[in-house]
Amino acid sequence: MTTTAELTDLMAELNSLGESFWAGEAEIAREFLMAAHDPKDHVHWLLHQCYRELRGPGLLDRPSSRTRWVVDNIAAGLPAAETAEGRTQLKYQLHQIAEEFDHFKLYADILEDILGGPVKMEDMRGLSLPSDKVIEALRVKLYAENERLARLAYDFTEGGGAGIFYAQGALETDDPLLLRIKDAGRYIYDDEVPHGQHGVSGIELALTTAEDFQKIRAMIVEIGRERLRMRAEMHDTTMSEARIDEITAGKIEPLKPFAD
Repeated sequence: MTTTAELTDLMAELNSLGESFWAGEAEIAREFLMAAHDPKDHVHWLLHQCYRELRGPGLLDRPSSRTRWVVDNIAAGLPAAETAEGRTQLKYQLHQIAEEFDHFKLYADILEDILGGPVKMEDMRGLSLPSDKVIEALRVKLYAENERLARLAYDFTEGGGAGIFYAQGALETDDPLLLRIKDAGRYIYDDEVPHGQHGVSGIELALTTAEDFQKIRAMIVEIGRERLRMRAEMHDTTMSEARIDEITAGKIEPLKPFAD
């Protein structure tokens, strides 16, 4: 049996690994945002982020999503509302759905002003990057290998999304468009940080052996590297495999907490 001290060291290693990948996602977004751009250059990443904010909870249909769970529960006569545990779960799912839509609204309002017209759902249905297919295939593979550990790994890596929001919230600019992106990013970052903390807590509570930690570490590395490629593609750029190797090895400054 792995000792408490050993588990503490292993958890610190996972946290350091996660912080490196999150800082890597922030690096991609920061480099894009600090370069000179026409407003329409922001359409690509905004559209894809809007899509992610809706598809994640299943507001754009997604199997086994939060929204599907709520809709199925309503169709069944709302059995979740009959018990204290069920009510807690229902409240949590509704809160998460509302939060994701709130994030979508922040970006969609910016996108609508750039486009000069509505943000149409037909433009987002089926929207995907080549890297999205790789990420989805990876998810299927990891869940098939070990569903329990894969679920924990994905809960943990969810914090990676906070990296791009951090980069937006940390912008120093007087550009009106970038100021709106900055405000949106900071707002969403503050919402997303607890999600990452929740994922960390899940691993701390669920794993008790060094073997499981090593397995989940390998999963986190696979997921984190693919997320870097996806974020680069989303921002119309690429990240070299050499830089991805450096980030995996921790050769990147961690994100510094906001002062306020």
